[in-house]
Amino acid sequence: MDIIRKINSNFRDNKIFYLLVVSFFFVGILLGSYTIKYMDGVDADSLSKYFTEFIKSLNFQQVENKELLISIIKNNIIIILLIIALGFTKFGAPIILIIDLIKGFTLGYTFSFLLTTFDGKGLWIALVSTVPQNIFYIPFFIGISIISLELSSLKFKLKFFSGQGTKIRLESLTMKYGFFLILFSIGVLIECYMSPGLIKFILTKVYKLT
Repeated sequence: MDIIRKINSNFRDNKIFYLLVVSFFFVGILLGSYTIKYMDGVDADSLSKYFTEFIKSLNFQQVENKELLISIIKNNIIIILLIIALGFTKFGAPIILIIDLIKGFTLGYTFSFLLTTFDGKGLWIALVSTVPQNIFYIPFFIGISIISLELSSLKFKLKFFSGQGTKIRLESLTMKYGFFLILFSIGVLIECYMSPGLIKFILTKVYKLT
């Protein structure tokens, strides 16, 4: 109950940050989704064929989980560190929101693109390729973005409105980031060890690619 009360209190105190982050993230998803519709026909067809061949190859090749794990971490670590670092600056808020927009765009674009593979019958590929890990990735990126916006706003107040801000509590801050990093770790494990198997299952059982 105490945790729920703290979450409710934090939401009331930082509603504007929640609204901004969620809005930018989901606007990015919508933009990414619509970009596929207006993509040049030749480019879309070429990209679709390339990805289809890549997906098919997964059915015959052994997935190197260690290499995939390293790749996933490399693809995300810079963005994660950047969002956290921007929280310790006085003017990091706009950049954090732009990053959220880009992350949303990437997710929306990827899902819509996968949806159009296999002659427009890529629903299952889209679902198993993006949904399982993003159940944890999305709350993670939204969570750390809100924390960083809150921190950046606090530093701004302490700098320009002396006395109106509260002291930054590093212990509380560490615990918040730590909680969301656990969510990210779960998402990484799912993407690395569960998603490849799900994709292979869909390829062999649904699309009959053997």
